[in-house]
Amino acid sequence: MSSAISTLKDHSLSKEARIQAAFRLMNDGSDESIDALVWALFNDPSPIVRHECAFALGETAASRIVPELIRSMQTDPNIFVIHEAALALGTLGDRRAEEPLRQLLAHPNSDIAESAEIALERLLS
Repeated sequence: MSSAISTLKDHSLSKEARIQAAFRLMNDGSDESIDALVWALFNDPSPIVRHECAFALGETAASRIVPELIRSMQTDPNIFVIHEAALALGTLGDRRAEEPLRQLLAHPNSDIAESAEIALERLLS
């Protein structure tokens, strides 16, 4: 998986190449792959790549990354990344995400608030 990690971390490559690398890492699911996805979630300059990394992290079922997804949801400036981090938290089903998601229900952006609502439905079902 080191080639996928290298691709994901190489910002000179296309966004599509980095996204495809993120999906390969998601499917691998190793600690090294998950760590690379977390790194990209906070370091990739492209919101769409960060968005796809949040999605990929939710699909890994790795509950250890819940704190990182919460931090991304609370600090990323992009609505798409916030949305996907929230949904990933709902998918993971870890109750540590409940309160941070509830806080987003009052977000002034209705799309973010709706994402939190959907994530909570997933989390609590």
